[in-house]
Amino acid sequence: MKKGWGFLVLGMLLLAVSCDKPVREGSTALTTPPLNMEALKKALSYARGEAPAEQGWPRTIDYTYRIHDFRTDTFREEKRVFEIEQRPRRIVPHAVGVAEILWAICPRERLIAFNDLSVDPELCVLAEEIRKRARVFRSKQTELIIAYEPDLVFTVFYSGADFKEKLKQAKIRYFDLGYFGTLESICSQILLLGRIIGEEGNAEALVHLMETKKGELRSRIPEDRSGVRVLYYDEGGYVPGRSSNFNSICEIIRAVNVGAEQGIKSWSQIDYETLLKWDPDIILVPEGSGLKEQVQSNQMLAHAGAVKEGKVFAVPGIHLRVASQYMILSANYFAGVVYEGGF
Repeated sequence: MKKGWGFLVLGMLLLAVSCDKPVREGSTALTTPPLNMEALKKALSYARGEAPAEQGWPRTIDYTYRIHDFRTDTFREEKRVFEIEQRPRRIVPHAVGVAEILWAICPRERLIAFNDLSVDPELCVLAEEIRKRARVFRSKQTELIIAYEPDLVFTVFYSGADFKEKLKQAKIRYFDLGYFGTLESICSQILLLGRIIGEEGNAEALVHLMETKKGELRSRIPEDRSGVRVLYYDEGGYVPGRSSNFNSICEIIRAVNVGAEQGIKSWSQIDYETLLKWDPDIILVPEGSGLKEQVQSNQMLAHAGAVKEGKVFAVPGIHLRVASQYMILSANYFAGVVYEGGF
């Protein structure tokens, strides 16, 4: 699997990646995004709402588990039930996106350990804050997690069968969140996490805040400039489609994700000839990949509008891998790229 593909499958394959960081290209020169990035990050990092009527413990949680088959680019859903005896007090998130969500809605003393990818500033928005809390484990250090004696571990679809089996053998409860990547699915998972940890009010407050900030951001997009056709071109020629985090970002900022426009569901691989045929207004590539130079120097792509107009931008991968409430933050960043000079 190509490195970029491993990094960017809806921001969800972060656990599986362990590689040396490439030399970074210069960041895209940006105008000021519509909303202040630091203020927006701060707002999305802490949500507190009114506690709903006490549901009590134990509780039974009915939910929909969603699985994506990347080979066939299809989704499968199944109904599941999770029984939990009491409010979990010692929680471990096994993925970056889950850690970012829990950081906002869960009293932080209940988060007892974090995956080492959560302290990598190229992968996690909260890297600096989480690093201060110590207790960091590598993705497959099951024994260390067991030693922390958590009440509950949150896993995702790529956490690995062996990892989950070891937790099961050690009688450590875990909840598998399955697949999520679009804004809609992230909001659903936030509400589900709130029900499981007994912080429904905080989860609802975070979702409401996301909708509010999304509205503020969209209201700042110049109406006469919306509809820009944007293609995200990853390493190996992979592009995201309709069921991707990038598509949600495009929808938030009133841009058109060319991959979705051309019928891609999740991710698909294209060649330069197809890229030229699609002829996007803007091409985005991951910073540090060398793809910007490759695209700009390719003789075939010299005829592409984005290349001729100087609209090939290298952007930080952290904004492309997002799988949490910080999708709103990434959308704000990309608005500054897509609508350069508009703010």
